Amino acid sequence: MVAAHQFLMSNQLWGGFFHDRILKKGVIMVPIDFRMTKKGLILLIDSYRSVDELRQDIMKKFADAKDFFSEGDEISLMLTQDTSKPDDIVKIVSLLSDLGVHVKDILVGSMEQKDVKVGQKYDLVREKITEVRGAQIIRRNLRSGQIVVHNYDVVVVGNVHPGAEVIAGGSVVIFGSAKGVLRAGYSQGETGIIAAIDLQPSLIQIGNFLTQEYDHFDGPAVAHVRTGRIVVEEADDVKFEVKGEAS
Repeated sequence: MVAAHQFLMSNQLWGGFFHDRILKKGVIMVPIDFRMTKKGLILLIDSYRSVDELRQDIMKKFADAKDFFSEGDEISLMLTQDTSKPDDIVKIVSLLSDLGVHVKDILVGSMEQKDVKVGQKYDLVREKITEVRGAQIIRRNLRSGQIVVHNYDVVVVGNVHPGAEVIAGGSVVIFGSAKGVLRAGYSQGETGIIAAIDLQPSLIQIGNFLTQEYDHFDGPAVAHVRTGRIVVEEADDVKFEVKGEAS
């Protein structure tokens, strides 16, 4: 990370590296930018038209700076209220991981010309990825302000407390109490499921479906999509939809 810090503090940063700046109402706007703060390096994402376009822009930024990053470097990812979309966050974090960079936290706020104003911060919880379908197993309780973002399945061996969030491309399984925000199916769509020993999240999202109103049970339960809506059933009696029909 030292090399990255030296690079960002050099004249080259303010010279020709970030050339895609936009003049808007007399203020220089940078849709994607790096910024060094007291807390470390931040990747700012202010705006983008599509995820595919954003992916290309990020890859170009890192390609231009390839000599200044090392495998395993950590950065913060900062988004605005307009760009902090859960489904896009999964793809952004996954891309940065593929580029060999670890996201240590996700910030949501506003970006001034000379300052960064953080309104919300989520510490990104990471564990070693297992070999089974690339699932991520989290062996701890998730506290308020912590977030898990992974492009495949997520398994939490612990509790998800209120104020914590899990965003998964596949399914989410909680071996404990789930009272935070659970989002599944950003890659798999409505075939993703959410299961927990004690399923009481403040919000459930599977693919494009979401709900805050659902049946509660005293034992293990599963949330899944059936007939165009999210249903929650006891684990022993769950009936998944198969090829358009409940079974």
